[in-house]
Amino acid sequence: MPAESGRGRPRRASIDAAIREATLTLVREGGPAAATMEAVATRAGVAKTTLYRRHPDRSALLEAVLAHAIGSPTQPPDGDVRTKIRWALGEAWRQMGDVLGTGGLSAVIADSDPTFTAAFRRTLAPYDAALAALIEQDVADGALRPDLDADGAVTLFIGAYVGGLIRHGDVAHDWLERCLDLMWVAMTGQAAD
Repeated sequence: MPAESGRGRPRRASIDAAIREATLTLVREGGPAAATMEAVATRAGVAKTTLYRRHPDRSALLEAVLAHAIGSPTQPPDGDVRTKIRWALGEAWRQMGDVLGTGGLSAVIADSDPTFTAAFRRTLAPYDAALAALIEQDVADGALRPDLDADGAVTLFIGAYVGGLIRHGDVAHDWLERCLDLMWVAMTGQAAD
């Protein structure tokens, strides 16, 4: 982040990065409740005043960190429908695994911190919409079943990650491809290659 103009010292990007990493680590390990302003400041090695200059409160901090970590949807890679869906599925799973981790994901599922859950849903919404639009376009192009429910497919993608985590304690590296094979049959009416 570039230095801001105005009063006081310019912001250092390294401090912002340390705050983001400390916040995400605390969320991944202990859920959003663990990411108090004091805990984040301690973990990041900054004064609480430094943290409060950047974020007026914990809610603003969590939302800013989630928005930065999740980012904005990008265009899928060129390729066939299956390649695009694999990419989109991987992006959704990255957000749950790499951004939220088990602590944050547990909090969202249990809705133990409604403010955090709402912030995560707001930040995730553009990805959900982009994935649903991608599926709808492929339906319109005849590449997927004409009666395919795009919203239902997106929910199944997310649920597959959560199901793998609940059943096994982590999500195996090959689980994405295995899920895609299963979903491909439902989405196209054709067996996976």
